[in-house]
Amino acid sequence: MARPRRDAPSPESLRSPMPVLRPVSRDSVQDRIYAELSDALICGRLQGGQTLQIRDLAEAFHTSVMPVREALRRLVAEGALESATQRPVRVPHLSVQRLDDIHQARLLVEGHAAEMAAVRADDHLLAALELADAEFSRALQTGDVEAELQANRRFHFTLYEAAQSPTLLSMIRSLWLQSGPYVRVAVAHHKPEQGAPRTLHHHGLMQALAQGDAQAARRELEADLDWAWRLMQGQVGQQAEASGPM
Repeated sequence: MARPRRDAPSPESLRSPMPVLRPVSRDSVQDRIYAELSDALICGRLQGGQTLQIRDLAEAFHTSVMPVREALRRLVAEGALESATQRPVRVPHLSVQRLDDIHQARLLVEGHAAEMAAVRADDHLLAALELADAEFSRALQTGDVEAELQANRRFHFTLYEAAQSPTLLSMIRSLWLQSGPYVRVAVAHHKPEQGAPRTLHHHGLMQALAQGDAQAARRELEADLDWAWRLMQGQVGQQAEASGPM
């Protein structure tokens, strides 16, 4: 008597049911270390010429050396840090000429971002800028350099994000990483009365955005960058004279 024929099981029927899994965070340990080091560079908590030992950083972050090494490699690739064979990673020294080159690039890309943001400006953007500027003004009055730099970064990147251009934002962020260590030195040495023009540029920029005037927004943004550049230029020049040829 012939046995009944059985169809072969399909591949789908042999698969185990997928267990219930929680979404994996995209914010890895390496990403968090990278973000923290980036923040330290932009706000000048790391200084030009400062060396970064991987094991010291791993101990400070309470992690292994691998994610620290990978985060440093990303920053070296972006030009924010430099590395050579058999030498520790360090924050680059910048000459006045190199800083001027970065400044000219910032005028181009950040000025264009300000123009694009002016076209898209709305009440939400203006409210966010006013909040950041209020924090900036309070920091100027109290002489809190860390709070000043954080509020200024918040003000500018709120503006640049409104341009809705990931490419521009990436370029701007790279330029801030390279110039950040010198911004803090310059801000820390400026006289209190020098703060007023910078506040005025922020206010002028917000007025231009409220009016949808892209050219005026660019002019105010460039004036703000020029103010910071003059401070950095003087400080970098003094450091170069004090240290001699590098």
